[in-house]
Amino acid sequence: KGEVAELTCTEEYAYGSEKPGGATVTVTLEQMYETKDISYGKDKTLIKKTIVEGEGWDTAKDTAKVTLNVEVATDGASALPGFSSQVLEFNVGNGEVCDALEFAAADMKKREKAILTCSRPSICAEEKLGLKTISAEKVVLTLEMQDFEKAKETHSMSEEEKVEFGAAQKEVGSNLFRSGRMQLAMQRYKKVIELFSHIDNFNEENKGKAKDLKKVCELNLAACLIKVKDFSQARTSCDNVLKDDAQNVKALFRKAQAEFGLKNFDESMRIAKKVVEVDPQNKEARGLYKDAHVEQKKVDHQAKGLFAKMCEGLGKGPIPEPGKSAGPMDEDFDNDGDDVDLPATAADPTSGGTEDKPPDETSEAAPAS
Repeated sequence: KGEVAELTCTEEYAYGSEKPGGATVTVTLEQMYETKDISYGKDKTLIKKTIVEGEGWDTAKDTAKVTLNVEVATDGASALPGFSSQVLEFNVGNGEVCDALEFAAADMKKREKAILTCSRPSICAEEKLGLKTISAEKVVLTLEMQDFEKAKETHSMSEEEKVEFGAAQKEVGSNLFRSGRMQLAMQRYKKVIELFSHIDNFNEENKGKAKDLKKVCELNLAACLIKVKDFSQARTSCDNVLKDDAQNVKALFRKAQAEFGLKNFDESMRIAKKVVEVDPQNKEARGLYKDAHVEQKKVDHQAKGLFAKMCEGLGKGPIPEPGKSAGPMDEDFDNDGDDVDLPATAADPTSGGTEDKPPDETSEAAPAS
């Protein structure tokens, strides 16, 4: 910054034959801007451009109280209707302000000024700024991090403090889930999972509490991921629980939902069957099995048609029957997949069933508050 350089250009790169002999250009670097993708999924829907460098290297940690000045809000050209410039005070990560401001505040240094460009206006809706609803396709906010308090970092916490902090963050995540704020909820759950990734040195009581908290957050993270249709990651979260608790009904059921979402219908049926073996009264698992059974029959029918065309083209004998996908619960279903005396569920695994309810915290563990 502040560097001055001289560039000597040949005639070819300067004015051409109009001014023979080339030219010398003096360039001064007056400002540098850092641009960073701070969106949850790193999908470039939330870009922060630093226009004034902050002080030092520290940014606000989870639960830290911050003072953030929201100076301007536009659609990239014109001011957003209803916007009122405000200095907001809130604790980072608790969902007290909209998601866009939450993610920005967690990534800003003290005295830093930045322009935040968001292509998902819904996460910028903030009633405190007069932006209860936004009709624009893009939102551009000018922010300044005026100050923040230094919160205790997790690596300097005692075992008891970590367990208490993890339990509080899990509760925050569950409240965010109930409000439909999936991205921020997933961030909270991931923080708790990472917090308890290394607990070998914990005493037995705290180790048990930490394991329970981690398991609950993995299950709740899977529920969030199914809601946002990230079925592959949902399956991974379920597998993380099943490694230590192979009969966990919630993990099995949500994995069956994830497999359904990935169109692995045979596998979804197999896992749903296992849920019923562990919990015979689980109507949701039976409903999911039925849906997967119906979808697999459609796949088999399409495969049969494909085989028929292939054999017709070859002009060879009878058409081989494609492999049947009947599963171990066929006694509960007729061959057509119809008239089943079980509650039907929607084919979309993100609707209906337990996933429409808030995550179950206390049913999996009862950590000390």
